[in-house]
Amino acid sequence: MLSIRFLDWRKNRQRKLYDKLHEMRAFELIFSTKLAELGVQLGQFESIVVYCFADSNKELTFDESHAAGEIKILVAYDFMNFLELDSDQVRFDAFSDLVKAYIVPALGVYSKFSAAEILSCVEEALSEIVRRNYEIVFLVDKTPRKSPNRKKMAILRGIHRSEGFQLRCEIYNDKGLKIIDQLLVEEVGNEIVYARFLGNLKWVNDNLIVVSSKTSSWKEEIEVR
Repeated sequence: MLSIRFLDWRKNRQRKLYDKLHEMRAFELIFSTKLAELGVQLGQFESIVVYCFADSNKELTFDESHAAGEIKILVAYDFMNFLELDSDQVRFDAFSDLVKAYIVPALGVYSKFSAAEILSCVEEALSEIVRRNYEIVFLVDKTPRKSPNRKKMAILRGIHRSEGFQLRCEIYNDKGLKIIDQLLVEEVGNEIVYARFLGNLKWVNDNLIVVSSKTSSWKEEIEVR
C-alpha cells in the first residue's frame, strides 16, 4: 500500500519531544490511504519518505532505495515548526503546504497520472483529512459484541488523533443508551506502537468484560453495573 511519511532527521533532539514527533502521523495515514484508493501508484516503489534535516544549507535531494521500495526526499525543513503548532486546522494547513511542496513533485515524476490528475487526487486526499475531523476512528476485534444475556452491547473503539491514541470501551444498554465510556489506553499516535493494545474483548459474564492484548500480558477489566 502507498505510504507517505515525513520524518524529523535533525540530530540531538530533546528526548521529551519523542511523543510529539508522531503528531503528523494521523494526517499521513489518512492521506496515504485515500491516495491509494484513488489509484495513485509509484511504479516499482511503495513509499515516499521526506527526511527533514532542519538545516537551511541542506539542498533538496531526491534519492531511490530499490531494496526498501522507497523514494527518499531530503529537505531543509525544520520539523519543529510543525510540532510547535497548536490546533488541528493549523497543523492541517502546514501539512498541506508540505505535501504540495515535496509530495506533488515526486508524484509527478513517479506516478503515471497527469499533472492535473495528481493535483485532483491530492486535493481529494487532503479533503479526506478534514472530512474525518483530523482523526482516525476504528472498531477493534469485530465489535460491537453483546453480553451473554443479550441485554448489553460493548464496542471497543480506537481513536488516533494528532495528540495521540486512545482505546476506549463503550457499553450500551438494551435501549441503545451509552452507560459506560471507559478509557483503557493512552499512547503515542503511532500505529506500530499502539498495535499491541488492539486485542480481544470478552464478556466474562453479564457484568464483567476483559480486554486483553494478543501479543503481550496487558489487559483491562470493565465492570458493568
